[in-house]
Amino acid sequence: MKKLVRELLGEDIANYLELLRAKLAFAEELYGVRMNYVPLITEGEIVILDKKDGLIKWLRNKRPLSEEELRELSNKIRENLENGYVEMLLAMNMSCINGPGE
Repeated sequence: MKKLVRELLGEDIANYLELLRAKLAFAEELYGVRMNYVPLITEGEIVILDKKDGLIKWLRNKRPLSEEELRELSNKIRENLENGYVEMLLAMNMSCINGPGE
């Protein structure tokens, strides 16, 4: 699956997905709040990146996307990552968490 993600989304986006997993782990360590998922697509059915295994899944049932589903949604995932939409969602969530000392 990870090889297919690299093929469809490109090496740079696949590496960025790994960076997002590291950001979640850092936020969990810093703020003590568990964040297991990063929303990649929020229009219609929600698609997430699972921090634990790095797979792209459906939020509704936590089932990894099939090869066909990933092919269909790869352009939207890439678009949301490149235009900063995913980072904006993460930043919005971080503002709801009290930081250290608060």
